[in-house]
Amino acid sequence: MSQENLEVVRRIHRFWASAGLGAATALLDPEIEWVNPHDAVEPGVRRGLVEVLDAAESVSLSFDNVELEVEDLIDAGDRVVVIVTMHARGRVSGAKVNRRQGYVWTVANGRAVRFSWFNDPTAALEAAGLSE
Repeated sequence: MSQENLEVVRRIHRFWASAGLGAATALLDPEIEWVNPHDAVEPGVRRGLVEVLDAAESVSLSFDNVELEVEDLIDAGDRVVVIVTMHARGRVSGAKVNRRQGYVWTVANGRAVRFSWFNDPTAALEAAGLSE
């Protein structure tokens, strides 16, 4: 099942990169959760497909030209850790952003049921029970 989970997450990120997260809805559970870290601009949990897509949209409203460069996908059983570098430009400030982040996707029955992101890849690995 782990290889299948890696492929689900790989496909989600391909859709996200080419057409936005909304293009990946067939791979997202209707009750998916999006978990922002405590130090995010908008911390907390978003529940359900509408709120999750709104959360993804808020990222694109804050930044221009968002690109998530996937460095690694790591099998963690029902979870997949994704190490990315987010490249973007602040929509208001124009400041360039190159931020390394970690994501933990939880997959069940071929669909993502939870997405947690972290400002530090090490925190994502630890959250998935792994270490760098």
